[in-house]
Amino acid sequence: MAIKPSQLTNFVPSFPAPDPAKVVHDLAKLNLITRLQTGIYKVASPLDFSRMMVKQSMSKEKLLASAPASFAYSHDDAVRIWTDSYYWTGFTAGYKPVHIEIRRTDARRWEQFFRGNHAAYAFEGDRKTLFGLVFLLHPVREVRSETKDGVPVIPLVKVMEYCIEMRGVYEPAVTYLRKKFGAKLSRAQSLSELRGVFKNREKAVREGIRELEREHRKEARS
Repeated sequence: MAIKPSQLTNFVPSFPAPDPAKVVHDLAKLNLITRLQTGIYKVASPLDFSRMMVKQSMSKEKLLASAPASFAYSHDDAVRIWTDSYYWTGFTAGYKPVHIEIRRTDARRWEQFFRGNHAAYAFEGDRKTLFGLVFLLHPVREVRSETKDGVPVIPLVKVMEYCIEMRGVYEPAVTYLRKKFGAKLSRAQSLSELRGVFKNREKAVREGIRELEREHRKEARS
């Protein structure tokens, strides 16, 4: 596409600027157009532009190494980590979300962190058009994590619960996790059930503890 000096004013309605010629320079800087020679530019195709944007955003993938607060990989990323990358889904050629749980009280710090690093992010439930690498933030009251392969990730039990809930998608992951971590999952389930028993009888347990304390005080006085 050849752009003549007399045609530069055509950019004004779409790109308001005190100097229309600078708009061409800015478009070239953003790789929206490519300068072939003086006065001749090639417009980037939508496919090439989308590929460029995805490639640039993917460079932010290691940003969490300098995280501003505690976090844990969750959802699809937690499944990937716990299955040793055996099962990985939830992304496309042009969109790769990174799911992490963060403390609700740290939300503002995370926003400032991603903005300062020019990284795309969104909170769970946000209505946004997402492409490239996007950090999806899932605020929780308290982040609970384990370390797997050197990174923080939500506990195995939570991952299994997530996979079972989404079994239509994660059936292979459920099979893999049960085969590899069967004993660990059984212990965790037993502990969870035990906590449930005490929760249901919490009042009786607390009353029993108080009764024992009263008996100990009587013995101490006698």
